[in-house]
Amino acid sequence: MVIQAKILVALVAVAVVTAVAMPWSFFDDGPMLDAIIDLDGQWVDREAPHFQLADRDGRVHQLSEYQGQVVFLNFWASFCEPCRREMPSMESLVRQYQNQGMIMVAISLDEGWEDVDTFMEAFLPGQRSAMTVLLDEDSQVAETYGTELIPETYIIDRRGRVVARFVGDYDWTRPEVKQIIEGLL
Repeated sequence: MVIQAKILVALVAVAVVTAVAMPWSFFDDGPMLDAIIDLDGQWVDREAPHFQLADRDGRVHQLSEYQGQVVFLNFWASFCEPCRREMPSMESLVRQYQNQGMIMVAISLDEGWEDVDTFMEAFLPGQRSAMTVLLDEDSQVAETYGTELIPETYIIDRRGRVVARFVGDYDWTRPEVKQIIEGLL
């Protein structure tokens, strides 16, 4: 009886360790994983939830239209100070990689386009952002992704899998970010 309990405990321990380590074992890019960890990000490895949202001009965008590209998906709001802080580095990042197969989708959780427009005009006076800016007024897409705090960013690979999740504001011009994006491109 005691031996059976010990064997059961050992099997459970092996199962737990295997379950925790399993997603990491399929990821064979050590430098990219190191970069995610260095940025205090989280390795995710799951299918990216589908979304369908409109931009300011009313054009509907779907995640599926970005298949084959690296997607930098950011949830933000104009009233969020950390979101405002990271926007310049996001704009710099998208301008650097937009012609190499990366798209940046910035999904605002504002209640309407007025606040988004006011922020974007102050952020880039007289210019248009290289980001695709969408509005998630009811936060349904954010909820589907499991967004807890804003800003929150998900990096999606060319196959449509969420590779990493970053919570909080970041300097997206750091070398580790370049390593992640270029590794996925």
